[in-house]
Amino acid sequence: MNMKKIITLIIGALVAALFSASAQDLDEVLENYYEVTGMEKLSEVKNMLATGKSVQMGMETPFKNIITDEGKFYLEVPVQGQLMKQVYNGEQAWIVMPWTGSLKPTELSGPQLKGMQVQADITGMLYNYKDKGYETKLIGTEDMEGTEVFVIEQTDSDGDTYKNYIDAENFVILKSTVKMQVQGSEVEVETIFSNYKPFEGVVMAYNIDIVMGGQVQRQLVIDSVAFNVEIDDAIFEKPEYTPEEPKEVEEKE
Repeated sequence: MNMKKIITLIIGALVAALFSASAQDLDEVLENYYEVTGMEKLSEVKNMLATGKSVQMGMETPFKNIITDEGKFYLEVPVQGQLMKQVYNGEQAWIVMPWTGSLKPTELSGPQLKGMQVQADITGMLYNYKDKGYETKLIGTEDMEGTEVFVIEQTDSDGDTYKNYIDAENFVILKSTVKMQVQGSEVEVETIFSNYKPFEGVVMAYNIDIVMGGQVQRQLVIDSVAFNVEIDDAIFEKPEYTPEEPKEVEEKE
């Protein structure tokens, strides 16, 4: 065997070793993350009900959120004596917006639909990521306000990029970001997770901040969580809308 072939084989072996080490490091980080957060336990849950409050522009409103293992999502928030509802039934997504003066459901598409599909995944994007079709890699480590974090990047079939920042000591997600194309422009949204608490073998964040342009747009504070609750599947069905007939005004004599 000549020297050129030997060098080629050595380079090939080094490249293979580097890829193997990278994959092993990713697997190790994720295995720790799964174990700490109780992801295996969560994967056995049929549904999860979370209640709490949403804080936006100094105003607090209660909310109720349901996610199922079938990839369904339901959110309701009382608004003006009516319920704002945002629903994904595994195929369609829609929203009912009382502040528009109508209870007619508006179908969601594009980035809004995609966002709900992501939220409807009860175990999240990192768990069984290969089966979910995400290209996933460990970028390395960074300093996040004094805390060392592992940075894991995921890319979906549309080319949208997601990053999760996992505490290198406690193995919980401290921040996630998503970059996606919206009407030809790239938009980045950050989600900050804090106040982690255990519940029936699962550890989850009870405080969630949504950040855009460096500003907190909304804060979610979870008060209670329940697993495997009784659910009427009708809540995931798109409601039929019948406009109210205008009331006749009696003429005064």
